[in-house]
Amino acid sequence: MSPSVSASFPDDVKAKLVSQMHMDPQIPRIDPTVATWQLPPHPLSETQSENLISTTDMAIIGSGVTGCSVASNLLENPLLGDRTVTVFEARTLTSGATSRNAGFLLSHIPKYFKEMVEGYGEERAISIAQFCNRTLEKMSKLATSQGPDVEKASEKRRVQAILAYEKAEVLQACLESIQLYEEVFPEAKGLYSTITPETAEKVYRLKGTAGALSTLAEVFWPYRLITRVFESLLHRYKGRFSIETKTPVTSISYSPETDAEHPYILSTPRGNIRAGQVFHCSNAFAGHLLPNLRGKIFPTRHIMSCQKSGPKFPNLGAKQCWMWFGTPSYDPNSGIFDTGLYYMQQNPHTGDLFFGGNKAHIDEIVNSDDQKVSSFSKNNVSTILPTLFDRRWNDPVSGSVQRPVVDKVWSGIIGSTPDHLPLVGKLPASVTGRGDVDGGEWIAAGYNGYGMVQCWSCGEAIARMALGEATPDWLPDVHLITEKRLGDEMLMGTEAAFGALA
Repeated sequence: MSPSVSASFPDDVKAKLVSQMHMDPQIPRIDPTVATWQLPPHPLSETQSENLISTTDMAIIGSGVTGCSVASNLLENPLLGDRTVTVFEARTLTSGATSRNAGFLLSHIPKYFKEMVEGYGEERAISIAQFCNRTLEKMSKLATSQGPDVEKASEKRRVQAILAYEKAEVLQACLESIQLYEEVFPEAKGLYSTITPETAEKVYRLKGTAGALSTLAEVFWPYRLITRVFESLLHRYKGRFSIETKTPVTSISYSPETDAEHPYILSTPRGNIRAGQVFHCSNAFAGHLLPNLRGKIFPTRHIMSCQKSGPKFPNLGAKQCWMWFGTPSYDPNSGIFDTGLYYMQQNPHTGDLFFGGNKAHIDEIVNSDDQKVSSFSKNNVSTILPTLFDRRWNDPVSGSVQRPVVDKVWSGIIGSTPDHLPLVGKLPASVTGRGDVDGGEWIAAGYNGYGMVQCWSCGEAIARMALGEATPDWLPDVHLITEKRLGDEMLMGTEAAFGALA
């Protein structure tokens, strides 16, 4: 989502993209590219029971932030009683998007608030903004609540976020949105400040910008935090909670006549298991087990890297993080699609840069395969940094621009929705197609690249509702998955879906 900016595609490309959006994302690939975030692996990365149990009351599919939130909010709620909870992960623990992203804790809403008011009305836009702010607070407190060792390991820190803009009109649109946001939320006034193009270059060494914004944000190491929360849950709820890694759920059937208490049959390569309720927390891969959602949530592949800082790049990891907002574009001659968005944080200890963005052939954008990084995408993310910063990659002796030293490049799969909002709540029987009219299947997915400010609260919402609590008043009604929403062609149709790519 970029204010007033989108890429246009010819009709034949649109047709191809629509076809890809409706394809089966399959289960997560068994041998994905290796993300630096996941090194070294947590001791529980391959944890599983010696023998798969035959039943569980609550089955959670996916072990990222959302799955962790569902597990935590179920187990810590007295309404759960003595019921059991099991997390199923197709690969190793927390190996999906949670451990492949940029590790930002920064709400995107102020920059897009005006668009949201225009699209959903002021009341709903306010609700969405409050929801993201709530989630930011929850995520920040999550690290602190786990104790000093976990907080230190997760490296959560408050920094100055520098948001650079390629075009003055896009920056101006963001400023107008932020102004409207501040009018509605007076307490937010002054959170964003402007940086002139001259200051951006002289002080922040940013090259070729039309200006920038500065605000406070938090960055952290997501894999370390979430795996340690899972470790704590296993310790505290031994006997009631289990994690089954390398146990993909390949299909689900519904058979209440054979076991009314556990009517869902989850098929895995290790055998079948029956469940009382099922939580779909696999984000971009949800369409595999829920074919009727294909096209309403679809996978897009993005690229991240870990690189050495330039010869003249100081260690600013405890002070700053960066985002660049360019112009989404599609070149029909080469077939290259560029979202125009890049993002980076720096390791405060080693100085290494976690840098990502997405510029790839159009055939590779709507894609669920994180085993691969195309040579074009790899080359782009490996060479672009010297074009974004002024003199940071110049050799101290010769003055010539050095090619960045790249340690690893990996891909990650984002769950996208046409209306840019997550799908949260009880799945209608028309979606599952299993005849479970009483509804024992739940979903929290589709974060459009902004999972860190949405996942935890979405998971908490479905956990609470599954235990019989009312829909939380802090959950925006536009997030709820309903037949009406899914059938709204303006919000969830194919034309809207193209906007989700940018």
